[in-house]
Amino acid sequence: MLLDSMSLGRKLKAYRAKAGWRIEECSERIGISARYLTDIERGAKVPKLETFILILNTLAAPADDVLQDSLVAGYEAKSNYILKKLEALDVTRRKQALDILDGVISSLKND
Repeated sequence: MLLDSMSLGRKLKAYRAKAGWRIEECSERIGISARYLTDIERGAKVPKLETFILILNTLAAPADDVLQDSLVAGYEAKSNYILKKLEALDVTRRKQALDILDGVISSLKND
């Protein structure tokens, strides 16, 4: 599957919660039914592109963040995000972070 609709729904729900809106209020602002928004948040439905853009604009949610864990290519974006975070560290802390990451990856391979 090219899209993880559950992850997409969780992200959208988190942005709605951050805005402090109930499902009814949010769906009204977007212009869709509360049932449809609930289905999207549960991962049962994937919105059309136009609806998705309306949702993002209403929630002031950046598409790259919402889609990051939902698309196969999202892992590349997350990797770039981690690299930028590492580059912001001084050399000593960067080495510490990389050593920790290396240990975690090694332990995951052994499972």
